Amino acid sequence: TFGPVSILVNNAGIAIAGSILDYSLEDWRTQMAVNLDSVFLGTREAVRHMKDVSDDCAIINLSSVAGLRGAAGASAYCTSKGGVRLFSKALAVECAQMGYGIRVNSVHPGIIDTPIWSKSITRMTETMDDPDEIARLTAESGANQMDANAIAAGVSPMGRAGTPEEVAELITFLASKQASYISGQEFVIDGAMTAR
Repeated sequence: TFGPVSILVNNAGIAIAGSILDYSLEDWRTQMAVNLDSVFLGTREAVRHMKDVSDDCAIINLSSVAGLRGAAGASAYCTSKGGVRLFSKALAVECAQMGYGIRVNSVHPGIIDTPIWSKSITRMTETMDDPDEIARLTAESGANQMDANAIAAGVSPMGRAGTPEEVAELITFLASKQASYISGQEFVIDGAMTAR
């Protein structure tokens, strides 16, 4: 319907937090399957279609600031997102050397106000020692949700969570011809959180 495949955004992701002492192999494999294996599978299929397209093609893989640095209670998540980062770089080099018109970059959001916070609340709170910290991070709407802005206020110099729309604007730029000479790079969008 829309012509040949020229853009892929790998954006599936889950966060299964927990201490390494209690982390199950099943949870580890689930974390890797969703966050890393899906990027490999989607990208491999896209490259098969894109390699013969003469126009500029773009693959944008969503990683995380957790793919740039460690976080207690999130070793599997950090590993999966770090894998996305290096996979993107390696593939960018491979595509360039093969003469494919495919650019590959990774995007590393910080705290973005999305449903991942409410989905990972149970496992995240199991790794926290301070009940007051848990209470502070839990939204007024109930114990099954976390307030991303409350968390961001404590860790982001900008004092707020980012929005999905802000991340989408960056992705749209990377997918456009305006980014035609950008490949193999990581783009952090975190309100200066990792700048400290």
